[in-house]
Amino acid sequence: MTLDFPDLPPGKYAVQVMHDENGNNKLDANFLGIPSEGYGFSNNPNVMRRAHFDEAAFEVGAGKTVISIHLR
Repeated sequence: MTLDFPDLPPGKYAVQVMHDENGNNKLDANFLGIPSEGYGFSNNPNVMRRAHFDEAAFEVGAGKTVISIHLR
């Protein structure tokens, strides 16, 4: 999937995404609390928890910025 955010002001941003496979508007997890649906963060930090802002942050400048997020 590709998303475009036109006219985003330069600055520091972080992105969290989820694939709500069953359409219930939440990230489902198993009985241990491990997500059973796809999720990911900008910078693709290798963490077993929600990423902190500084781990996922990236800079947007005046030109085009492209990032890729890999779902787990």
